[in-house]
Amino acid sequence: MAIYYLQQNKNNPSHLRIVRYISMSEENKIDIKYLQLLVLQESENDAMQKLDSNLYNSISKFIGDLKSEECDGIDAKIKNTLLDMVTELASSLLKLRLEKASLDSSNSSTLLDVEKYILDSQKEMEERKEMILSRILNGKPELLGSHDQ
Repeated sequence: MAIYYLQQNKNNPSHLRIVRYISMSEENKIDIKYLQLLVLQESENDAMQKLDSNLYNSISKFIGDLKSEECDGIDAKIKNTLLDMVTELASSLLKLRLEKASLDSSNSSTLLDVEKYILDSQKEMEERKEMILSRILNGKPELLGSHDQ
């Protein structure tokens, strides 16, 4: 089932566009067309798209199932090409969403748990870097301590 909705362009509020949204369900499992649509929607819209909370698990299961298939000859080549396409699309989707989230922190409500986990660790790393840099630049080596692990 396809759901159509209007979306306002952030850079041009008077510009509306029709966007097609397809929700993932048991009947609509991961496939190339679905992933291409998700990446296309994510790249063409300023706002972060709402995704199924199990999306990355479903992608991972799909990849695992493909890898476990025994194929030879032309079937093996097709399977490997399909694997390459799925991994490229999944990587692109994740990168796009993380870039959007880093640029606009107000999008956090549409982030999936895996994406929040990644961004939280990046935020933590940035805070540590700033703390260490501040101590170095303030000439306080005694506050640096030993961070060797």
